[in-house]
Amino acid sequence: MLQTINTHSTLDADSDAKFDIEVRPLYSRNLDNSENQLESRYARAIVRTDTQEHLGILGPRTEPIPYKETIEETNDALARLGIYHNFTTEVYDNGAMMRRKIEFPKLTIEPVVGDIVCFSIDHFDSYNGKWALQLNATAKRLVCLNGMTKPDYIVRAYTKHTRNAGLKYGQILDKIQLGIDTFRDSSATYTKYYNTPMVHEQFEKLITKTIAYNPKHDPTQLRPEYSKLKIKALNEHWDNNSATLGSNAWAAYNAMTEWATHGATRGAAHMVERNRNQEVAKALRSSYWKNLVNESTNLRVI
Repeated sequence: MLQTINTHSTLDADSDAKFDIEVRPLYSRNLDNSENQLESRYARAIVRTDTQEHLGILGPRTEPIPYKETIEETNDALARLGIYHNFTTEVYDNGAMMRRKIEFPKLTIEPVVGDIVCFSIDHFDSYNGKWALQLNATAKRLVCLNGMTKPDYIVRAYTKHTRNAGLKYGQILDKIQLGIDTFRDSSATYTKYYNTPMVHEQFEKLITKTIAYNPKHDPTQLRPEYSKLKIKALNEHWDNNSATLGSNAWAAYNAMTEWATHGATRGAAHMVERNRNQEVAKALRSSYWKNLVNESTNLRVI
């Protein structure tokens, strides 16, 4: 499938995501090869008009929100904030899925001396139903370009593709500002991680309880209780990070986020990264992690 990537700080970078779409009827084929048009209450197709490719199927209560609408609303909100930013736009599966990474290189925190983290926004959308429309306020560690996964206090603007849905300027502006405030507050949390000692045995116990654990394991070992591949990969990331950051929770945190955003994968990288980030977020919500870092469970500000 086609993947298109543009990296710029101008609106032209979004051109690959601003193609026009149409909603068209679906047809069923009879045994004599004649066709019947399906009623719209059953399903319809989203078609990319410049290439005539089918991008997804719509249900009876679903309506597509063109990528360009949310892109333009987001650009207006960013212009209102007046903070320097740049972005990368990626289009997958011939346009069925879109991701836009917006980074703010001058909006930074330094939780550990020399370890700088910048604010960023992840904008996801799709016409095939795999990704809901959402803008997630997050962060990126500049020393290694790790995406910074949060447990349950990512600030996000989110909606499904339904009638009268969409993300508008005011809603986006409020969420971005809240995301910036939350990002600045997170510096103390990261510093706390750095000052919290953690040994390898604790890290390995964490991942066997969370990321590497298979809740559907089979006693016959056809489906083992733990993923040996995940344990091996995460241990390697622990070794790399603890060697430079020390044996602490900050090294553990970065080992997990490094695995999520930069680890080797056998699947489509854009899908695997999303799934792994969710696994890391679940690990950061676990009682074992929170006990290790002496952290409250009440962190949600969505």
